[in-house]
Amino acid sequence: MYRALSSAIAIAVMSVPASAETLGVSTDVAFESRYVFRGVQLQEASVQPAITLSFGNFYAGAWFALPVGDDDGPPLQPYGDELDLFAGYSAPLSEVVTFDAGVTYYTYPDAASGFFDGSTNTWEAYGGLSFDIPLSPSVYVYRDFTLDATTVEGGVSYSFPLAEKTSFDLGGSLGYVIADNGGTDYLYGAATADISYAFSDNGSFYVGARFGGSDLPGGSIIDNSVLGTYDSSGFWWGVGFSASF
Repeated sequence: MYRALSSAIAIAVMSVPASAETLGVSTDVAFESRYVFRGVQLQEASVQPAITLSFGNFYAGAWFALPVGDDDGPPLQPYGDELDLFAGYSAPLSEVVTFDAGVTYYTYPDAASGFFDGSTNTWEAYGGLSFDIPLSPSVYVYRDFTLDATTVEGGVSYSFPLAEKTSFDLGGSLGYVIADNGGTDYLYGAATADISYAFSDNGSFYVGARFGGSDLPGGSIIDNSVLGTYDSSGFWWGVGFSASF
């Protein structure tokens, strides 16, 4: 089984103030034509809202994946709606290095018999470093204690200004999943390209394309959910907006 670590963690780290002990709120609402996590497609189209609260260097929040349409059963993620709860601590180690660590609890309300149902819900701890240098590289390690799996992932990003309020944002990630107890280890990657427009000092809108996949045997991107045919990689698109208060 696969579980999803939400991109809201990245939003949370960005929203944590460097030193001020103030309460901050950030929100993000996205629509993605595929829900792909670590190279594996878990749903077709989904709405993905998120909210993060921060105070000083601490943050906590929730991220959702809400399937759209009727084609989200097997061979896609059979658990329906997903709710990921996370909390962490992020702080600068130097002028260019920031440390981040926390825990995520992945829940599936439609499938679980209770909030702590270990047959579907899982716990994962994470820690990583991000660097304020060209390409903004980062490296993270994740450990899912329920699935006995470790993931190492690195990422880069770059933003090209197109106009006063518009930018062309590129991102890329590469990771490796190590599955204990006879599971399948695999390599995955993804690339994103977004056009972003800042409609205010604290809010922005974006639309863009994604490409990703993995080297899992038999493929991990579902080409036809009705026939259940798989490809090793695929394209999809997304649109959304984010705001902070």
